[in-house]
Amino acid sequence: MRAALYSCILLALAIALLLWRIGTPVDSSQCTETAPGPLTSFIRQHFSDRQGADWRDDGSALGILGVAEAQAFARQPERYYCQALNLLQDPQRTQTEKVHTTALMLSLPLGYYLDLMDRSHALYQRGLIDRSVLTLVLLPRGTALNYWWLPQWRWRFQREAPGILAETDIKETLSGEHWFDDPGRGY
Repeated sequence: MRAALYSCILLALAIALLLWRIGTPVDSSQCTETAPGPLTSFIRQHFSDRQGADWRDDGSALGILGVAEAQAFARQPERYYCQALNLLQDPQRTQTEKVHTTALMLSLPLGYYLDLMDRSHALYQRGLIDRSVLTLVLLPRGTALNYWWLPQWRWRFQREAPGILAETDIKETLSGEHWFDDPGRGY
C-alpha cells in the first residue's frame, strides 16, 4: 500500500515538474543586439511594395500569410524571433509592420510564445505596440490555440485580455470553446 502511495506522489511531482518546464519562456535578453536580417528586409519591402497600405486593407491581420515568402518565415519563426522582437520595439516601424511581424510569429514553439506574450505586454505598456498587435498575440491561433489550458499561458492571457478583448472572447478562450468549437479556425 505504501509503495502505491509513494508511486502516486512521485507521479504527481513528475507531472507538476513537466508542466512547469513546459511553460518556461525562453530568455530573449540576447536579442537586444540583433542585426537586421531577412525578416526585417522582408517586412520593410512588403510594406514598401504595398505603398504603406494599412494591414486592414488585406481583410485581416493574417493576410500577409498569403504571400509565399511570408510562409517561409511563419514555418520557422524561432529562427527570426530576435529580429521580430527588434521590429516590434522599434519606434520607427509602423503598426502595420508590427502586425505583419506578429502574424509571422504565431506558430512559435511554446517557450518562445510565452516570451512573446511577456515582451508584448511590456511593449504595449510602453506604447510601442498598439491594441491590434497585442490582440493578435492574445487570440488563440497557431501555438496559443493548443495551449489555452496551460496555467502559464492562461495567467498571461488573463493579465492582458481585460480591456483588450471583449468579455465574450475572454470567456470563450478560457473555457476552451474556441478550440472545441472549431479547431484551427483562427489560423
